[in-house]
Amino acid sequence: MNSRKSSRGFTLTELMIALTICSFILAGVISTFLMIVRSGMRASNYSTMEAETRRAFEQLGIDARMAKDFTATFSGGAITSFTLEIPNLDLSATSFVTYGYDTSDSGDRKIFRVPGSDPTATSNRLDLVHRVEGMTFFRYDRDTVLIPASTTSSAGIKHIQISVSVRRTGVGLADTTQVIRSSAFTLRNISI
Repeated sequence: MNSRKSSRGFTLTELMIALTICSFILAGVISTFLMIVRSGMRASNYSTMEAETRRAFEQLGIDARMAKDFTATFSGGAITSFTLEIPNLDLSATSFVTYGYDTSDSGDRKIFRVPGSDPTATSNRLDLVHRVEGMTFFRYDRDTVLIPASTTSSAGIKHIQISVSVRRTGVGLADTTQVIRSSAFTLRNISI
């Protein structure tokens, strides 16, 4: 009789309680894992947005500091592109570089850089920042007074600054949006 009792298994009630406890533990582990994965993806999205805009602003800063002339293209009261005239190293000739905001693809708007003065050129075009939600361009005179957006003349511009709103999305993730503003770049070679 003693050997019969010792070989006896778990009752159905004991199994149900153990299964319920294991289910709660497993649900907690899975939700914690998913939360860590989502946080990692959001951090990766922020890192990508920061890296793209930082590289774009660094390149813009290099070009702007060397520029000897600035020309903006307006559409609907806003600047859609601007061209910088940059002297070569020995100052014997100049070249042009154009920065623009491409809104043709609503799913992936871009800020780009293209050699030359034609913002529609696709040859050697470099897309700097992807998935741009919006771009605001600021121009300042030599006394760092903001030039109104309604002013279409490029005369008197000494400093430029860009504010970019970038968005990333992911499956099962909330949108990651960040507004990044560049420092004000001084156009050193432009005399006013």
